[in-house]
Amino acid sequence: MYSMLQRNLNGYFSSYNEGDEHYRYQVAEVLKGLMSKEIYDRWKVEAPEKYAEVNRLVYYIKQYTPQFPRFETLNWDLWGMGYQAMPSNGSLDEHLLEKLKIVNMCLGAAYL
Repeated sequence: MYSMLQRNLNGYFSSYNEGDEHYRYQVAEVLKGLMSKEIYDRWKVEAPEKYAEVNRLVYYIKQYTPQFPRFETLNWDLWGMGYQAMPSNGSLDEHLLEKLKIVNMCLGAAYL
């Protein structure tokens, strides 16, 4: 499931230019940390706010398994790769929900 997510996120980002000001690109930019474990690990040191945002997203992927059934397998894949699920003090906002929808879309055959 993780390899499908990587492939489809690559396709998703290829439809935008780097640094694009389009809303969906800006919201999804943190998904690059899910797309690449190397980026995720680098963000732990170089961009702790992005690292924390990916961890929060991983937490909500786990929480939203009933709404998005594909998340169950993805959750196991992320856990096995060493991604951390960290809850936050805030509630689920519209940007985070949009990211979850993009992840769910990319777990299908949307960009194959």
